[in-house]
Amino acid sequence: MSRLKGQAVVVTGGGGGIGRAIARAFAAEGASVIVGDLGDSAEAAAAAIRAEGGRAVAARADVTRAEDMRALAALAEREHGQLDVLVTCAGLGLSGLLATQDEADWLSVIEVNLNGTYRAIRAALPTMMAQGSGRIVTIASVLGKMGGFGYVSAYVASKHGVIGITRALAAELGSQGYPGITVNAICPGYTRAGMGIAVQSTKAGPRSGEEIFERYYKRQVPQRRMMEPEEIAQVAVFLALPESAGITGQALNVDGGFVMS
Repeated sequence: MSRLKGQAVVVTGGGGGIGRAIARAFAAEGASVIVGDLGDSAEAAAAAIRAEGGRAVAARADVTRAEDMRALAALAEREHGQLDVLVTCAGLGLSGLLATQDEADWLSVIEVNLNGTYRAIRAALPTMMAQGSGRIVTIASVLGKMGGFGYVSAYVASKHGVIGITRALAAELGSQGYPGITVNAICPGYTRAGMGIAVQSTKAGPRSGEEIFERYYKRQVPQRRMMEPEEIAQVAVFLALPESAGITGQALNVDGGFVMS
């Protein structure tokens, strides 16, 4: 399919996990993708997309550095003359209890998940505002709509913030005369990728995400399964299509029915 042919898409955190699946899905729809991430993961993801016949370039990009985010937006303009879609997927877990977690870990989670989302959006907005159009898709979490179950306080706080900035910006852009720029969040449930399968702290000791899901959450999910990263990716693609032009300021759950709101 080529429903997004001619579109320029930037994906932060696109080197692995959900972000990599999103970058791949956009490329499969004909978009030109700029994959931003740390280390060599961005180039590996971009190379895999090119091997499948897609268009992708990589950029080493740290969401804690505003200059890196500006460089991503500039790359889109230089290579394609436009920036149509931004997906903010860079994220950090670092589980722990609020009462005992090291302050540096707490601040790191907020810095990447919330402030990193802000920096990426701030860098992309001038181009989108000049165009009068654009799609911004933030990756939040169903934990951004609830309190979690312990050991995820920093993560929960950061994802509540991501949903908050998504809604606030959607309202702000409309009120300032930019209705053609939509801003929406995707809220994945437990997903078989990245942090969803990484080892996390629990009361019973370190456990993999898959084990945590099977032991504690599966019975609460109507579909009785983890989500696949490709399912999150297809929702991101939908939010970039003309058919979703009337959707903005929303936080869409993709979680098998775990959180029904």
